[in-house]
Amino acid sequence: MYTVTVTNIVGCIGTDQVLITVTKKLEVVSGFTPNGDGSNDYWELDFIEKYPSAGVEVYNRWGDLVYKSKDGYPEPWDGTYEGEPLPVGTYYYVIDLKDGDFPDPISGPITIVR
Repeated sequence: MYTVTVTNIVGCIGTDQVLITVTKKLEVVSGFTPNGDGSNDYWELDFIEKYPSAGVEVYNRWGDLVYKSKDGYPEPWDGTYEGEPLPVGTYYYVIDLKDGDFPDPISGPITIVR
């Protein structure tokens, strides 16, 4: 909270306050490499644990759903569909935080590189 008090040359005083709230933004990486080498094998979403009701969906280029999280995002996606590795390529995500401060879903591309 910041308070500003100003006095003009005739002695009139004005005061105002401003509340500044800093919120962390959900950082979405643009790609990952699920090749089993132990590095960058999962699609990690920074700060998603702050939104336990969030829904995460991933679609292929034809619009077919290839991943859907359950009850938040408890396990990062490993780039598979029905237990099989998806091919290298660009997919599209939709993240609904289910939070009043972020009413619109976050969407964009995610690339799998092997």
